[in-house]
Amino acid sequence: MSTPTTKTITFFHNPKCSTSRNAQTLLTSASTTSQSTLSPFTIETIEYLKTPLSRDQVREILTFLEAEEHPEVIKEFLRKDAPKAGTIEEAQDVLENDPAMLQRPLVVDWNAKKAVIGRPAEAVLEII
Repeated sequence: MSTPTTKTITFFHNPKCSTSRNAQTLLTSASTTSQSTLSPFTIETIEYLKTPLSRDQVREILTFLEAEEHPEVIKEFLRKDAPKAGTIEEAQDVLENDPAMLQRPLVVDWNAKKAVIGRPAEAVLEII
């Protein structure tokens, strides 16, 4: 019997945000539980205020969220108080100018080409 491959989930986190902290707790608990299941995963946590998303990461995540087909996703990807953005390029500009405008928490499975905005916190579990 072969050992399942462990996938890595990237968790873009703001420790000052209660929803982000709750999502982190849910993911950590699920990762511990999943080690004995068919879908083990590890979590790469990135504090995006210290390490902002690159323009390429923003484009890739919004592509995973199907923003080109559903532009309303861009509004969900940015905080409600963010400057208006209707295109991927505008979202890139907003986050380049102020990384705090990212809606958090955000989880990404780069290999599976999936991303989930964790609002509510339980939504992050959709990625596993």
